[in-house]
Amino acid sequence: MPALMKRLAIGLVGQGVWRVAVALNTVALIPVLIATWGLEGYGQWMTINALVSYLAYANLGLVAAATNELIMLVAAGDQVRAQRCFQMSCNLALGPFPILLAAILALAASLPLVDWFNLAEFSSGAVLLILALGALQLCCETLRGFMAGVLFSAGRYGAAYNIAAGVKFVELGASIYSVGVLGVRPVYLAAITAAVALVDLIIVVCLARSAAPWARLDFRVMDGRFFRDQLKPALGFACFNLATQGVLVQGPRLVLGTLMGGPAVAVYAVYATAMRLVDQLFFMLMAPVGVEISHAAGRGEPQQVVRLTAVIVQLSTLVLIAVTSFLMVLGPVIFDWWTHSRVAFHHPLMALFLVMSAASLPGRIAAQVLISVNAMRIVSVLVLAVSLASLVLGSALVPNFKIYGMLIGPICGEVAIAVVLWICLNRWLGLPLSGIAREVADVSGLVKRIQHHLRAPLGGRGGSR
Repeated sequence: MPALMKRLAIGLVGQGVWRVAVALNTVALIPVLIATWGLEGYGQWMTINALVSYLAYANLGLVAAATNELIMLVAAGDQVRAQRCFQMSCNLALGPFPILLAAILALAASLPLVDWFNLAEFSSGAVLLILALGALQLCCETLRGFMAGVLFSAGRYGAAYNIAAGVKFVELGASIYSVGVLGVRPVYLAAITAAVALVDLIIVVCLARSAAPWARLDFRVMDGRFFRDQLKPALGFACFNLATQGVLVQGPRLVLGTLMGGPAVAVYAVYATAMRLVDQLFFMLMAPVGVEISHAAGRGEPQQVVRLTAVIVQLSTLVLIAVTSFLMVLGPVIFDWWTHSRVAFHHPLMALFLVMSAASLPGRIAAQVLISVNAMRIVSVLVLAVSLASLVLGSALVPNFKIYGMLIGPICGEVAIAVVLWICLNRWLGLPLSGIAREVADVSGLVKRIQHHLRAPLGGRGGSR
């Protein structure tokens, strides 16, 4: 356990620094983009970003599925299959995936995206070029994901997070300087992001080769059975990610862009960015714990999975309470400075965004546990159906209730998704909800365990027994 706590501590620090960098890339850029491009230009840029985000589903979720499989195989001591998993994954990322993205871009070139989404500030060529740069970035991030999986399997996820954080800070500095000082247009900002992703990939490749000598490319490896075996959990992850991110997060921006234009998208994006502080802190906690859940599943330790799940529930609840209090008290001051007084802070609107965040949290926890053990399969189709229904509901309410109406549908969807996922967590993995509830209620036990494992590195008497 001390080794586990040490890995989790390193992972939390690394993931925390990376999440801070990711949050700053969003939060710190907003005032710069609004000041340079205006509220209309910023809103249209966010609409294009939503379109770019859909390219990620072209990899069919193979990164998450293959990474989890790699971690479980290494934990089980099966290095031969782990190597084959790594090689096959990289070959897919370097071959079929770029070809698929090129086909999608060719299709996008034939569509009137500028007219559909009211992108008056952009030409058709600029939109297509931004999509192409987004595709290049995605190719780098996909291959980087497999390389990072090697580090995760070796317990060195702190290194992967620290590198990602470092390059994100570089990206932030370059973006602020380019937009705020040089006044560059959106295409150049997309190019900076793609270039940073390439640098990140190169660094992680070097680290992975050092951490695991067996992790070497072999372009001769093509295993149809491996692809079929990974496709089910991969499609489950991709379908779930499409439901939660593509439909519930990005979908409202596209709907608002179509029905109300860029300014409405800008207002929604600003409030959603503030709300996403909860998500960033949650993923900071969940990422290293998710790796340990995969390790525990590979070793056949269900009780450890229960304990780790309970810890995430406890810490995530505290994070939600802290961020909610912070935003509701200081929101008016922050928004006034943050948006150059162009987006007003309304407590009812912010409260509704936070209700949506609270509604999504239980489902995210259950989903991450299922994803960590590659058990997110058929249920993801149901989750996608619920998400689409909630987006339709929100869209129907927009004409009468504006942005408020857009939020009501996703809130209903998040509640329904959480119920479905926790039922699956109980039935499919055999994790007793009563046992998780007891662990969650045992806050004093969590504090004692943390104190016990902290004494050893601090030189106390509470070392491992």
